[in-house]
Amino acid sequence: PKTQAGQINADAAPLVVSMKADGSLYLQEAEIDSEALSPRLQAVSEANPDIRIFVRGDAAVTYGDILGVMGRIQAAGFSKVALVAKLPEIE
Repeated sequence: PKTQAGQINADAAPLVVSMKADGSLYLQEAEIDSEALSPRLQAVSEANPDIRIFVRGDAAVTYGDILGVMGRIQAAGFSKVALVAKLPEIE
């Protein structure tokens, strides 16, 4: 059947939110204020709550701080939020 809906792009690249050791936040490669994170995510994702968002943090950042960032993202209506980690190198 035909539809007017746009094609769903399941292969769309995820957005990445990073937290450095000093607590600074980055959306992709741009530094962002924590209060501006949710509105900026909504603007960048074109208000698509199904976009994948990966959260990563420096090893010095506490788990609670990372969970706080994830909570803000989820409270903004995004449901596909995941932690990413660097895998250990195999010698």
